Amino acid sequence: MRDSDIRQALTARLATKYDSQPDTQIRHELGLCAGRTRVDVAVINGHISGFEIKSDQDKLTRLELQAELYSRVLDRASLVTTGRYLDQAAEMIPSWWGVWLALPGERAVRLRNVRRGSRNPSPNPFSIAQLLWRDEAMALLRERGSHRGLSKAPRWFVWERLAETLELGELQAEVRRVLRTRVDWPTRP
Repeated sequence: MRDSDIRQALTARLATKYDSQPDTQIRHELGLCAGRTRVDVAVINGHISGFEIKSDQDKLTRLELQAELYSRVLDRASLVTTGRYLDQAAEMIPSWWGVWLALPGERAVRLRNVRRGSRNPSPNPFSIAQLLWRDEAMALLRERGSHRGLSKAPRWFVWERLAETLELGELQAEVRRVLRTRVDWPTRP
């Protein structure tokens, strides 16, 4: 089973689930931690949920690092994999992650929930702030009068100030709001 087959089934399922929620964005290849990794499919609404796909053609060599970086940012995460990797991959991810099994179907891949996920117990504010472009982070700081001294500072300092200025819950809500309303996302190739 190929990544594209699983991704198509996952995207269709998520689109059906969130079709009636106009504030929900479904994005492919969402960069995390300043581009150190990308979430295969992300759902952005009242939470940021990420789905990592491991098809039969993939290897699991990067999964532990991906799980670590996803765990810094995402509210919820799920692994979507085939029977080939189900047991091995499920042991490599945190217990709060969900696990979905991709099964071959007559016309399309079927997805079955194997392990229900829960909320991320320990997100990292700085890593969450990194989801924003520099100008978006500066706008949030300006609204709070906390932008002084950062007009020419590198984005790392802007993200750090934002993470220090906002409480975690407020930061998460603001980042989700900005991402949901962002209009010039790069499109997936």
